[in-house]
Amino acid sequence: MWDTARAGDKGRDVSEARDGIFYTYLDVSEKAHPAEKTEKQGLEQSCLLVIDMIDSGSGGHLVDGRELPCKENDIYVISPCTPHRYFLTEDSAGLTVRRIAVQLDCWLNGRAADKDSRHYCYGVFEDGERVAYAMLNSTAKERISDIYDSIECELADRENEWKSVVKAYITLLLSFIGRYVGNTIKTSPERGEYYATVNSAIEIIKREFGNPELSLEALAQRLFLSQARFSQIFKEVTGGLFSDYLREVRLSRAAELLKESDMTVDRIVAECGLCNIPSFYRNFRNAYGMTPQIYRQMAKISIKQTNINKNEESETKQMEILNQISANVQAGKAKIVAELIGQALKDGVSASEILDGGLLAGMSVIGEKFKNNEIYVPQVLVAARAMSKGAELLKPHLAKSGVRASGKVCIGTVAGDLHDIGKNLVKMMMEGKGLEVIDLGVDVAPERFVSAAVNDGCRVICLSSLLTTTMPVMAEVVKAFEAAGIRDKVKIMVGGAPVKQKFCDDIGADCYTPDAASAADAAATFFKE
Repeated sequence: MWDTARAGDKGRDVSEARDGIFYTYLDVSEKAHPAEKTEKQGLEQSCLLVIDMIDSGSGGHLVDGRELPCKENDIYVISPCTPHRYFLTEDSAGLTVRRIAVQLDCWLNGRAADKDSRHYCYGVFEDGERVAYAMLNSTAKERISDIYDSIECELADRENEWKSVVKAYITLLLSFIGRYVGNTIKTSPERGEYYATVNSAIEIIKREFGNPELSLEALAQRLFLSQARFSQIFKEVTGGLFSDYLREVRLSRAAELLKESDMTVDRIVAECGLCNIPSFYRNFRNAYGMTPQIYRQMAKISIKQTNINKNEESETKQMEILNQISANVQAGKAKIVAELIGQALKDGVSASEILDGGLLAGMSVIGEKFKNNEIYVPQVLVAARAMSKGAELLKPHLAKSGVRASGKVCIGTVAGDLHDIGKNLVKMMMEGKGLEVIDLGVDVAPERFVSAAVNDGCRVICLSSLLTTTMPVMAEVVKAFEAAGIRDKVKIMVGGAPVKQKFCDDIGADCYTPDAASAADAAATFFKE
């Protein structure tokens, strides 16, 4: 598939790429260290050129036999048939990867598609490398994100000459990445071994920091190195001492326990592999500038305030997206309304809140503007179309939550009259008020209005007429309800160009309105009585 999708850390099968190109987001959720698996188990391997940008979060990337840390702003270009896999480390909460995968002979030309050329992929790879890697600064990340956005839009819209445009963007993307690859992955084999050794040591520390027997000597033995050699390698790669790093990990875990649990200090000392309580107090004060007890008290206050702030941020974010839905309904942008509704549902906004605060709020503004002659029928029609698109998306969610329309109305043009533009406009406006509208169409006999009231439970009956010759049928409808013995159970509304208030009063109808917006307001009022 070429369209934007959400996927797990293994993503979709990129062999399904349409037109030789695949665009997706990978949401990595698995916390499993690849060293615990066989070399090929769980690895992705694609016949396409993969361009991955770490959009947010951090974790690890096992690629071509090398294990690399990855974080936001990192970017990878991976040659076809190169096994790789993203994963979460113990200290990472999440990892999102933005991916473009392309078939070389479809999207690159000449030497850029030739693996044996130094111009392969516009010089991103060198010396037979199969993986290019770079850390982007904020300016580069912004520019590359813009290119990703542009490619995504072209793939979604598929406008005229879209393939030529996408090909140009891919060329620009690879050329721009090539400026930043530099020496970040072009390390000597010896240097690569250093990184692998230290990464292995760090993973052991993260898993076993609570073991008081864990030390520089013990870890060096497990890695088949002398104590001095391991200490030297650790300092060369990390820039710090092993003992300082181990103490930092243990104190960091102790701080987490102080914040998140009610464990006693002596229990925390034992859990974190620390020597004794006096040294813990001394080291903790040096690291955090306060005693463990004060840290715990301040952490609890901070958590409480954070929860308050999160609630406020959530409410603000919810209000913003509802306002955007309302604004785009008014502008008649049905596609954007649909996208915003999907995002709002994902963010936890209820369907009823989206309906009331987004769709109906937008149509309410349209109704007022139409009533005041600030907009005209075309603007109302496109707004109503956008609202209807959004309402269709919300229907299954509203049904699950038990939300129902605030009332049921039936509407139709009376017998002998085939005009429906005004009727349709009234229907749209009423749906914009949250009412369920049963449209009987045109040339509707009085008995069909009565049947809709009885069988469908419609409490408001709306009669439309554009011809003076069909106006008397409205009076027949009123009499039909009287004959059926249910006149007192319904409200009958009349409207149309030749209809006036006096005519409404003369035939015994309940309400006349001069325009569609006023009709919707009146109908909504009836259901509040």
